[in-house]
Amino acid sequence: MTRADDWDGLLDPGEHIIWQGQPSGKVRLEFESVFSVIFMAIWSGIPIGMIIFVPSSIFLIVPPFFAAIGVYFFVGQHFWAAFQRRRTFYTLTDKRAFIAHRSFGKRTLDSFPITPDTPLQLDEGRARAVWFGSGPKQAMFSNKREHPVGFELLDDPRAIYQLLRNAQRGAA
Repeated sequence: MTRADDWDGLLDPGEHIIWQGQPSGKVRLEFESVFSVIFMAIWSGIPIGMIIFVPSSIFLIVPPFFAAIGVYFFVGQHFWAAFQRRRTFYTLTDKRAFIAHRSFGKRTLDSFPITPDTPLQLDEGRARAVWFGSGPKQAMFSNKREHPVGFELLDDPRAIYQLLRNAQRGAA
């Protein structure tokens, strides 16, 4: 959503776009913890070992199913996350932050108001993000705990944080 006519009817009167961008689309390791890697190595290693050492077990349903889940965990999730990020777009206005996503013909647009009370958090670590909200985690095989919402994997998160602070001050 970068053309001006894409925003017709979505922005409030007098609302102006300050910045637009995207997260990095590069493939990166998406493992959440060492425990999950060890658990998945054991959990998927047994059926993979069965397939390697007892080739006829490939015709059973369980070993290939668990092996496929293991392959997704160790390889596929990193490429899938990069694929999803390449279809995610960020827009910051003087009143709101938008996160748009398009994939397989489906388009979503989430809007987050930027007010003086909006908690902003700059993360210059691995996430290179600016967080401004929270929501349910939407990942395969995860519980529904809250996770931060914001602009992730930015080239210059400090500059975007400053733009958000300026929008926050303008909303006062």
